[in-house]
Amino acid sequence: MMLTNKRGHIIPMVGLGTFPFQGRTMADMILNASSVGYRLFDTADDYRGESGIGMAVSELYTIGLSREDIFLQTKISDNNACENEPLKGMFFNPNSKFMKRHTVENIVREKVENSLREMNTDYLDSLLIHYPFPGYIVDIWRTMIQLKNEGLVRYIGVSNFHEKHMEELIKDTGVYPEINECYTSPIGSKKGLVDYCNLHNCLFMTYSPLMDVAAGRISIERLRPLMIKYNKSLAQIVLRWNLDRGCFPLPKTKNPMRLKENFDIFDFSLTVDEMDLISSLNYDYQYIVESKTCPGL
Repeated sequence: MMLTNKRGHIIPMVGLGTFPFQGRTMADMILNASSVGYRLFDTADDYRGESGIGMAVSELYTIGLSREDIFLQTKISDNNACENEPLKGMFFNPNSKFMKRHTVENIVREKVENSLREMNTDYLDSLLIHYPFPGYIVDIWRTMIQLKNEGLVRYIGVSNFHEKHMEELIKDTGVYPEINECYTSPIGSKKGLVDYCNLHNCLFMTYSPLMDVAAGRISIERLRPLMIKYNKSLAQIVLRWNLDRGCFPLPKTKNPMRLKENFDIFDFSLTVDEMDLISSLNYDYQYIVESKTCPGL
């Protein structure tokens, strides 16, 4: 599956993760990344960074771009996006008194209105359900379908969802997620879930794709021959592995040199044997939030 911006131009298959950056730091990062060639920027309503993205949107003209050139993706979370401190569990929690006074549709619509205002835009390119909140995902999904039909959202999808959650959505609504954003890595490859998403034309996005590289959990010695062959860093090899298995990686950095390096992976491809070598590093490592704190798993 290919993503396009509102102008109809294809989005390069490397986006930018933006957590935890905020304010002027966020805006400068977005502008620098846009100058390099990034077009997709991923956030969530509980990251507290949407206003910084909105600041960058208002300044895109300074680098010859407009809102329609970039792709903004945010998520529906269980926190209150309007407060300085996160109120986790306020939304989509059966024990919350707030949920007894408000409908899921009203909550989702208010959250989207907040995101639109914060990011200085009148539409979202992509909206995801942040986690598979038990008992609420179908109602959230129905509202997201309405928002897409109304033109406020161009793509709708999910995050941290497994096959069973997506099957629940399709069973009850007949509408399949267009995107699923999850953690994956050579040491936690999630092959079954990636294959499932590819089969159903659901684009698999990878958050924190270089986390295990930065933490030293990826064997540089095993992959050094590939680094030498292609004259690429370990990070670039891992990002290319994502692309060649049909995944859309979302590395995050505000370092100008890293921004360029992470985007410079479109001039080579890995062979089948090389892909197998990297995938052989898998031992089903799982990073939080999915393994420890994510609801609904």
